[in-house]
Amino acid sequence: MTKRWIQASIAIDNAGVKQPLAILPQPPDSSPQRVSAIERRVQQLTELVAARRSVLVLTHNDPDPDAIASGWALQRMLEALAPKTQIILAHGGMIGRAENRAMARLFTPHIVHIPRQEAEEQIKKFDGVILVDTQPAAGNHLLSAVDPPSENILAALDHHPPRRSQLRAVIHDVRPEVGATATLLCDYLAAVQFDVDPALATALFYGVKSDTRGLSRHTSELDIWAYSALRNLVDTDLLNQIEQVRLPRAYFRGISDALANTMLYACSQNGPADNGKGENDGGSGVQPCYGYVAVSLLPNMQRPDMAAEVADLLMRMEEVSWAIGLGVYEDRLVISVRTDAPEGRAGRLVRAIVGKTGTAGGHDTMAGGRIPRPDATPTERIAELHALVPRFLQALGAGESVGEPLLKAGE
Repeated sequence: MTKRWIQASIAIDNAGVKQPLAILPQPPDSSPQRVSAIERRVQQLTELVAARRSVLVLTHNDPDPDAIASGWALQRMLEALAPKTQIILAHGGMIGRAENRAMARLFTPHIVHIPRQEAEEQIKKFDGVILVDTQPAAGNHLLSAVDPPSENILAALDHHPPRRSQLRAVIHDVRPEVGATATLLCDYLAAVQFDVDPALATALFYGVKSDTRGLSRHTSELDIWAYSALRNLVDTDLLNQIEQVRLPRAYFRGISDALANTMLYACSQNGPADNGKGENDGGSGVQPCYGYVAVSLLPNMQRPDMAAEVADLLMRMEEVSWAIGLGVYEDRLVISVRTDAPEGRAGRLVRAIVGKTGTAGGHDTMAGGRIPRPDATPTERIAELHALVPRFLQALGAGESVGEPLLKAGE
């Protein structure tokens, strides 16, 4: 297999400026057998793509930095390896968070938004689909709205826990032990010695950084390698444009409303549990909380990822071990959960709460879910949102807590 796909030592960016290229080093302790296995996987993917006229690289509906970076890296790699095949990067929802919008503007202004009602018509135009940062059975992407032939799902590249389903991609590279899908793409790029320019390095670096919270959450040795290998290749100006993006006034109004609707519930435990095996959790398999559970209700979200942003913010509060954002976006309930418990089993918790009424998934420390309620009235959706709170508290061992508002009148 030919490894050097781009021979030049520099690239020319959109402004005509020369940009140096670099090859990512192999992960530490990579045996020849492991490198060969990754090379064969990329070769198989290349052959599948090259045999088709057009391929859709599809992220989950509301792509975050990890999905944007991974999708773009895969598109770049496949365009070099299978130049005769048209590669289109797309999503089916909204890029809402300011940092995510900045990232898409800088790196993937070409990303295509496919409305859900047009999914079947648009996806039929492609000979194959590759899912990035999601899986066929996840339900958080456009394929859940259509029924493509299984042989047309060429690959699924993801780091979320695998779903129990007979629906699988031809190449199913799902590694739940890894903290970011961007790390998987770095593994691919290193194996085939693909030249990485500063823009791509910056996108991948921010993808790894955001999903692992700066290597502090669900981090593997492979994530540490990718983070370290990319760090010296980053364009700091581009990174600053993402991390220090200016925020609209509506953002601060939304945060203010979320904090005003946040309640703190005292846990029955005073300190972290001794283990994450669930001995004291009533059989739910979820590690009980300690300190406080922070729950924020957002009944009128302007973007679907607001619940996740609020949960991330609340997790920075002293004594909070679990943060839960519950919101309504358009006709669906949105759930976002965060915890600092290394074996908190947040994904299991959200899947148990959502059940068969919607879609859910995640890791031990972060998870999310959605419950579609197209036939409910706005009042009914808000009532259902409130009804979720005691279910979460009961599962976390705070079911007897009365709760106190985060922001008290007069304080």
